[in-house]
Amino acid sequence: MTSLVQVTVENHEFYLNRILEIENLSFSVPWSLNGFLQELENPVSQLWALLSGKVVLGYFCFWAVREEMQLLDLAVHPIYRGRGHGSDLLKRMIDLALSRGLSRIWLEVRASGSSARRLYEKFGFAESGRRKNYYTDPAEDAIVMSLALAGTNEHTVLTLKTIGDKA
Repeated sequence: MTSLVQVTVENHEFYLNRILEIENLSFSVPWSLNGFLQELENPVSQLWALLSGKVVLGYFCFWAVREEMQLLDLAVHPIYRGRGHGSDLLKRMIDLALSRGLSRIWLEVRASGSSARRLYEKFGFAESGRRKNYYTDPAEDAIVMSLALAGTNEHTVLTLKTIGDKA
């Protein structure tokens, strides 16, 4: 069984080293400790960790501004990939957006990030544009994706909660 915990200024000492390990294993240009600490101080930013017991399986970080969410970072530890934890993180993030009455979620993903794009598409995200040379090391375009949540009804919420669940 997994749980989702918000990482805050008060509790970050337990989580940030584990999150940094996942970040460094997951991205060619990872965030620094200082980058995560700045997000913890940012009033529009939230960092959440997915746990199994005391093991950090993955995390996500987003900004919530007015009626929209911007996903900044999401990763699962390589040891735990392929077990549905990415879907679990994304599902829980969408639930957070819905519980706050947000109308849209935005994100960027590497053009070559086909597995990440498939995950986002499975949850209804659609390509909204492209940012030329957005990423470095290697230089690459970002695909901008978004998910509209406005006008969400109970059926849609239940569908979002069950998409990606293993049978």
